[in-house]
Amino acid sequence: MPDILPDDWKPQATMKRIHLHWTAGNHKANSTDKRSYHILVEGDGNLVRGDRPISANAKGSGVKQASHTKNANTGAIGVSLCCMTGAKERPFHAGKQPMTQTQWDKGMQVLEELADAYSIPITSKTILTHAEVQPNLNIKQNNKWDIVRLAFDSSVKGFKDVGDLMRSSVAELRDARSSSIPHEDIDPIHKFDRYRVTGVDPSTLNFRSSPNGPKVGELPERTTVEFISAIGHWWQVRTRLGYVGWVWSEYLKPMG
Repeated sequence: MPDILPDDWKPQATMKRIHLHWTAGNHKANSTDKRSYHILVEGDGNLVRGDRPISANAKGSGVKQASHTKNANTGAIGVSLCCMTGAKERPFHAGKQPMTQTQWDKGMQVLEELADAYSIPITSKTILTHAEVQPNLNIKQNNKWDIVRLAFDSSVKGFKDVGDLMRSSVAELRDARSSSIPHEDIDPIHKFDRYRVTGVDPSTLNFRSSPNGPKVGELPERTTVEFISAIGHWWQVRTRLGYVGWVWSEYLKPMG
């Protein structure tokens, strides 16, 4: 899987966490956005580098940091999706510039590449949304709710569900870097029923080459898959990246 970030966007530094935000603005990055975050993902998936390098947020850098998270900027990379201006949490309304599936997917690629570049593990305390900073790190954030809802998927609700989905997507992308799992291009015409991995947290669902066959990978909680075929309780499924394997169907929940 090729990198999408230029090398000079990933300067050498010791970083411990990545925080995912939304800007609460338009689909295009503005000057305030660029001052606040290291990397921004616009509505069409275009990537924009912030004004301050990631290395500015390293401990003892002596350089003005990108202030993306209250009292939690040191050692933390700030990535933000440009969207959600005028959004309301309750009742939920995504505003005039809602988050797009395209920018979410590109954001997951950014997170995975940064995690790989800075050797950041995929945990709820190291790769997290802004909304998870207070509950997961016990650092007060003044009722921040980015990100507790996805405008393109109403089934995902709450900071934990969004965070788990984010981390499962990053883990799947990480596996794809060196995976030998069979891959098939997704046919955009043929529609398959979609399911989400559930009930395996905090472990993962084994992804096998055949029914009860050798393990070739793992699917974290909330991973989305498409049903292809079945032999009893063993289902052949395809991941979002096109990897095909067999899983035990009792851990799959249909998506509405």
